[in-house]
Amino acid sequence: MKKTKFAVLFTALIATCGLSSCLGDPDPYTTRTEIMRIDGFPGYYSFESAGNYVVSPTNSDALTGTFNDGGFAYVTYKFDTRTITQNTSKIEAEIQGLLPIGEIYRNYGEMESNAPMNTVSSSVQFYDKTNMFINLTYYYEKTADSDDQSAELDKHRFYLIQDVAEEGEEVDNNTLTLNFVHVVDDADNNVNRKSTGTETRHFDLSSFIGIDGYVPEKIIIKFKRSSNSSIDGADDSQIEIPYKSIMNQYFKNGSSI
Repeated sequence: MKKTKFAVLFTALIATCGLSSCLGDPDPYTTRTEIMRIDGFPGYYSFESAGNYVVSPTNSDALTGTFNDGGFAYVTYKFDTRTITQNTSKIEAEIQGLLPIGEIYRNYGEMESNAPMNTVSSSVQFYDKTNMFINLTYYYEKTADSDDQSAELDKHRFYLIQDVAEEGEEVDNNTLTLNFVHVVDDADNNVNRKSTGTETRHFDLSSFIGIDGYVPEKIIIKFKRSSNSSIDGADDSQIEIPYKSIMNQYFKNGSSI
């Protein structure tokens, strides 16, 4: 199963599913899309919601791809609301769309971007206190051949590295600062990367948050931003995430986003 990378394509998929639901589904069926954790293996997949319920596919045979057990995906599913009660923990549903979410990797030591970002969205999502999802918009070379396009997109890798204070620099323990790094295999081809695409990526914060009870007030992510695909002249930019207030609002009482 080929992965559709960019959110613009997935948005079209959701719109199509939603339109189909409005026009063709009799009540009481409804269609929902959310970020879910993948569990299982081919033929036996299930999907766990941040809301502490599990979606069990009624059309497992249609899920022909191999997906990362424990990974995350946007899942679009249709279900009968008559089967739902206040205590429901498992939903039998038809899976109508499945888009695996790629990773932002953690790295250590010094590392620099050799390709800029168009933007890193500050409108992040959380599955729980440590699983964070960020929308990334970057430059890529558009090609007509699908295999060549996949090869081009696979050349892009993303990392987050903890910012280390310089000697003598005051440390703000209320702020977790991360440096975002965008690396491509062939930076000399950046001149041909004239198209932009947006995709959602996952990052695991468990190596930073919760250790010895540490919970930052905010997270700052620094990155190189440019209006074109050249890293030369790219500006220093950053986003700020009010982490603690988000946690207090959505997770303090065991609730979820």
